[in-house]
Amino acid sequence: MNTNHGMSGTKADRRLPSGKISLVRRIWKARQAYYFLIPAFAALFLFKYGPFVVAIFKSFYQWNGANINRFIGFDNFARMLQDQSLHESLRNIVILTSGALVANLTFPLIAALLVYHIGKKRLAEIARVLFIIPLVVPGIVLIHIWSWIYASRGGVLNELLKLIGLESWTHSWLGESATVIWALVFYNFPWIGGIFFLIYLAGFMSISPELFEAGEIDGMNRWNRFWRLELPMIRSQIKLVVMMTLIMQIQNFELPLILTGGGPGDASLTPALHLYNRAFLHNEMGYASAIGVMLFLIILCITVVNFKLLKSTDKID
Repeated sequence: MNTNHGMSGTKADRRLPSGKISLVRRIWKARQAYYFLIPAFAALFLFKYGPFVVAIFKSFYQWNGANINRFIGFDNFARMLQDQSLHESLRNIVILTSGALVANLTFPLIAALLVYHIGKKRLAEIARVLFIIPLVVPGIVLIHIWSWIYASRGGVLNELLKLIGLESWTHSWLGESATVIWALVFYNFPWIGGIFFLIYLAGFMSISPELFEAGEIDGMNRWNRFWRLELPMIRSQIKLVVMMTLIMQIQNFELPLILTGGGPGDASLTPALHLYNRAFLHNEMGYASAIGVMLFLIILCITVVNFKLLKSTDKID
């Protein structure tokens, strides 16, 4: 009996590719460790994938989350073509995303480069800690601090302008259509501390010192070393920052929700905030689901393009 079982198992293994056999065996040997992942996966499916599937399904319904649940086909998606608020929010998100890309591709990169080249180890460690400290401050606290900075009366920015004799430059930064979107762009200036600084710094620290030695032998100065050696070596980190920035901005709704509520009018409205308003202020859950599906498709397309670019550059290398 045991011999036959062993023979059948061997035949089954022969039918599988060697890579799959080794993977299955490793998973089976570590099966007790995988049991601990079951609660995590259960929560993931319950609170992430489950609502996502429901949102796709309900995007074809006129649904208020309670007593209205009528199938309307693609009417919600057709409505998006006529939704002027949504169009305005898309324009706003292009401005916000462009500003965030410029900020995240410059200031954190420069800061990480300067910290990386600090000669004294102790001083470099202190600098890293100072740049990491903003990560422990809750985001909502930072937003409320900036609401105080932008306040029209007694705000830090207006008071500073008055102090240096530029009182004519003062504005109700969050209350005027001409300034509100740019106030959101410059939120958290100078955009240095945080996760992007760490990503760049990790990229610089992964560069082999032998490359710098070879560069010195070739007569590279600091400027040439940055453009020809350091910057190309952290290309993967730069692409990661671009990817994260795009996704974070498309999903951004906390900042305009707390600072402006999307106003004045729709001047600071974002697609994610528009989705939130449709769902929880107007009980248009079906239409909000359709907007969510649209945002998902945009993020999916960006992700696919990013992976293709990564693969193409890897082939070139």
